[in-house]
Formats: sequence, structure tokens, C-alpha cells
Amino acid sequence: MAGATVLVIDDEKGMRWAIEKALQSEGYEVITVDNGYDGISVLGKSKVSLVLLDYKMPDIDGLETLLKIKQNHPDIPVIFMTAFSSMPTALEAIKRGAVGYITKPFQLVDLKSAVKRAIDQSVFVN
Repeated sequence: MAGATVLVIDDEKGMRWAIEKALQSEGYEVITVDNGYDGISVLGKSKVSLVLLDYKMPDIDGLETLLKIKQNHPDIPVIFMTAFSSMPTALEAIKRGAVGYITKPFQLVDLKSAVKRAIDQSVFVN
């Protein structure tokens, strides 16, 4: 859905940049932050349609960030991003409320598809 806002929470600058450019090319507004605390803060100030959340980050990891997001913003869909070797972690994220996960490294076309699907489903449900 063009015009939707996606919040990207990832500590890797290059990853944030690539995701931002890919999603902007699809018509999404994109907000990027490099840690979970800033992501939680953004959610309190901005209307966000979807969160892309990395697992491995300093200070507060993706699972803890996900827990805090779901406590305060249960209706915002979250897609968890993790390395292939972290599959049990991705499954734990689903148990904690993520709508899906994508393993790194991923193709941007797959990410775009996952974002579109999650936003479309949340609009249909809400």
C-alpha cells in the first residue's frame, strides 16, 4: 500500500540504507533508526504501518524490542529480520507476536513482497 510508513530498526547502516531505498521505490515512507530504544520512541510519535526489526543489535536485542512494541502497539505488524543460523530465535519472535520473519541475507524483492503482504493483511484485518 503506497503511502504506508515503514519503520526499519537495524544497527547496520548499509542495511538500513538498502531497505530504505528499496521501499521508497515502492512508494513507502521509511523511517530508519539504529537501535531498539529509538524505534520504540518513534512509535510513540509517528503513525507507522509496519516495523522491520533486526535481531542482533547492541543494548537491546530484537526480541526484547519486539516485546516492548507489542506491549504498547499490539496492532502494528512486525517482520523480524535474522540470520539463517538464528531460526529458533525467529520462531520465538513469531510466538511473541511478529507476523513473519525474513532471513539475512535476503533479496530485496523478497523483502518488498513480505512488506506488501504484511501491510495488506493488517489493513484488511483493521
